[in-house]
Amino acid sequence: MPGIRILLLTPPQPGLVRRRHPQLPVLPAAQLSLRRTPAGALKRGLLPPLGLAYVAAVLEQAGHTVRLLDAPALDLGFPELVDEAQAFGPALIGISAMTPTSLWAFRLAGELKAAMAGVPIVLGGAHAICQPREVLAACSAIDWVATGEGERTAVELAARLGSGRSVAGIPGLAVRGSRGQAELGPPAEPVLDLDTLPFPARRHYPMLSYAPEPYENLRLPATNIIAGRGCTWSRCTFCERAGPMKRPYRIQSPRRVLEEVRGLIRDYGIRELVFYDDDLMSNARWIREFSGLLLSEKIDILWSCRASPNAAVQRDILSLAKRAGLWALFIGFESGDQGLLDRVNKGIRVQRSREVARWCRELDIQVIGSFIIALPGETPAQGLETIAFAQELDCDYAAFIPLHPFPHTPLFREARAEGRIMEDPYDGGMSATRYIPRAAYVPEGYVRRQAVEAMVRRAYRRFYFRPRYLLKHLKRLRSLEDWRRYLDGVKFMFDMVR
Repeated sequence: MPGIRILLLTPPQPGLVRRRHPQLPVLPAAQLSLRRTPAGALKRGLLPPLGLAYVAAVLEQAGHTVRLLDAPALDLGFPELVDEAQAFGPALIGISAMTPTSLWAFRLAGELKAAMAGVPIVLGGAHAICQPREVLAACSAIDWVATGEGERTAVELAARLGSGRSVAGIPGLAVRGSRGQAELGPPAEPVLDLDTLPFPARRHYPMLSYAPEPYENLRLPATNIIAGRGCTWSRCTFCERAGPMKRPYRIQSPRRVLEEVRGLIRDYGIRELVFYDDDLMSNARWIREFSGLLLSEKIDILWSCRASPNAAVQRDILSLAKRAGLWALFIGFESGDQGLLDRVNKGIRVQRSREVARWCRELDIQVIGSFIIALPGETPAQGLETIAFAQELDCDYAAFIPLHPFPHTPLFREARAEGRIMEDPYDGGMSATRYIPRAAYVPEGYVRRQAVEAMVRRAYRRFYFRPRYLLKHLKRLRSLEDWRRYLDGVKFMFDMVR
């Protein structure tokens, strides 16, 4: 069976300004998706979309010709993407979107369909997985929706298109029926042995144009990596991991991940990794083996990962990981009120959060704390207590996020019945503050959406603009790279609270 031409895209994000610095080496033109990419332009807060890169890799492995364009990284707008699509001549277009970028994905699909009416368009990503029926109802330009992990669905879809067969009934694919209604195929079986997947096809991306937010890294170049899939807990009532995106937990072998790390160092000079796993630190055995490999093979790499302050996190594991290059943990503390945590089934204890934060301070591991504003039952007074709790934990950085119950999760159903879900929380991507998403859920104590958003801005002001906090960070500045990162962080904070 001959392969087909497939174009994979992420939508533009109009109005989202990324800070740049021409401080990295320029990639050879042959390694860039488009030559128009600004030479050496470094965009803070933008990292490669790895899910789409995994899909590209398996499609290429199956013999198809793939082009992958990450519009925000390449500074491509809607007209440029249409031009590129027409020049490439694909038989299938795939777009990936999260909820904040879904409206831009719909617009992109509409413009592509207007220019290339005969080319089918499939939408994938978290938004599509959570709301396949809603997507097909909202955007007539989208023909199909991927409803699970995309690799097997994409390969089967491409095979059927290449042979002229019907796509109806493909596992993990929702199609529009003859009467316009959504028809869902059977669920796609997740890939249980992740070691069998090829590495994500990062060569499609302008790799050295990406960089984490200033608080997410110490050295550049830095990039993201995924070792496992699924969540070890999967019970939080508001999270997609407990709803439409619930999947069994799987993880690549430490040696397989080490092989990928070696490739990143060799091909792109990567000096630091951000693990995007939901809760990598909960897998103590994996962390122990991976850290041991980094130490025994003398791999010079810094890394950070996500963690929940649960019983799996132990001081001796943290100490070993620190020696192997771990410099920061992104920890979901969420709240300092045990009753609020229990109400959403977080599975963590406030005292345990204090203990894990203390271990990190003792081991000189930086803590980036995540806190949720407007949990069910929360009052503004409890919101202020969560801000104080973040200060008490002495987090090096903190993110304060308004609660977003994902569609078809237990909390979403409960909140919708009570009339507490905002139907269009993202309004095209971001609120007037640019970086703070609009409140999607308003508990009784806050009354209005604007009160939740005001509490989020207050949290950032109270946490970051403390003399003690500013002095603590100024003392850490040792190099020009430290100063650049610090100034980026200051700009980021002013954008958050203005």
